[in-house]
Amino acid sequence: MEKEPLPPSDDEMQPVEEAPETPSAKVVSPPVEPKGKNFFQKFLPWFAAVLVSLLVGFALGAFLLYIPARDALRQSQADLASTKSSLELAETKAEGMQSSLDSATSQLESAQSELKSSNLSLVISKLQENIGRARLALVSKDILTARQELSDADANLAELTLSLDDIETTSAMADRLKTIRTNLTSDPSKALEEMRILGENLARLENR
Repeated sequence: MEKEPLPPSDDEMQPVEEAPETPSAKVVSPPVEPKGKNFFQKFLPWFAAVLVSLLVGFALGAFLLYIPARDALRQSQADLASTKSSLELAETKAEGMQSSLDSATSQLESAQSELKSSNLSLVISKLQENIGRARLALVSKDILTARQELSDADANLAELTLSLDDIETTSAMADRLKTIRTNLTSDPSKALEEMRILGENLARLENR
């Protein structure tokens, strides 16, 4: 005789809880950085180094080149100012010297004019003396002395011609002396009159 199956117990009637599934471990791969960012990170230190080198080089160049050049420029400007001041002083001295030279030139010209006037007066005085002595000798009938004085008068008249810028006056005096010598023996009265006129001409010339 077959056995009847037994009814299930309470424990068997309760549902069997399933064991929670253990999640399988997932492999997390590291994040992949972009290539551009990786290159920039590598380049940044070199760029910084180059920039620092440039700044150091610029500072060094400024120290070695700019500062000496600036000092040289300042010295050149100071030298230029000193030279300009010396030049202005020299110009002032030159102007003073030029003024002194002009004054000396004026004094020299005045002295030369006075000397020329003195020489002219001296020559006229000699001529007047020659004519006066010739007249006195002719009145005394000393023809030899009269001729000698007239000869001296010719020499003094030649000197007067060089000193006097009046060729017409000196030519007229030379003609009168010639007339005096011509009439010295032939017409003493005419010779004396010509001597008187010549003496007056010399006096007017001296006071001119």
